[in-house]
Amino acid sequence: MDNSKDYVLNIRVSKDTLNKLKNKAKENSQSLSDLVRKTLDDSWEIFGDLKEDLFGKDEKSANGVDYYQKVIVAKDVNCEKCGSPISKASEAYLGITKVGAKKYFCNSCFINS
Repeated sequence: MDNSKDYVLNIRVSKDTLNKLKNKAKENSQSLSDLVRKTLDDSWEIFGDLKEDLFGKDEKSANGVDYYQKVIVAKDVNCEKCGSPISKASEAYLGITKVGAKKYFCNSCFINS
């Protein structure tokens, strides 16, 4: 993913919420987009800090992975860590993150992580 691009996020809100956001943006002399963007950024940071304060730093998951499973891949993939190709029908390790994202790791990177 190219991190230099901005992306558009369309959301549906009530008329009351829209009016509150517009009024707050006007109070702060900023655009509605800037207000929403800053609010989202600040919220992620605050919730991340709060989670760390309550539950401690999450060091148990390497590479953002909650668990691994040894698999035989059904298609050609690349190792998430070293980028080396893992060919179809080869053994690999599938890592699943909290949000359900799948990451494939070659045997060497899995053993050394």
